[in-house]
Amino acid sequence: MNARSRSARCGHVKRRLRRNVRLTDELLELALETIGADNRRTGDALRDGIASKLVAGEQLDEYELHLMVDVYLDLP
Repeated sequence: MNARSRSARCGHVKRRLRRNVRLTDELLELALETIGADNRRTGDALRDGIASKLVAGEQLDEYELHLMVDVYLDLP
């Protein structure tokens, strides 16, 4: 995936997370990939908690949302 395509997809994920819309299929996989939870477990309790919530379609708390939108999805 080229940088432009990844950036556009990250934008879709961010918008959905801000509106509390469940991520599915490719967007869910991209979100999990960005936090290093491709296999659903990272060994980091915070990242694993975020991954579990994303997979279950649960709402992230304010801090988790901040991490996803402003930190993980903004990484190159």
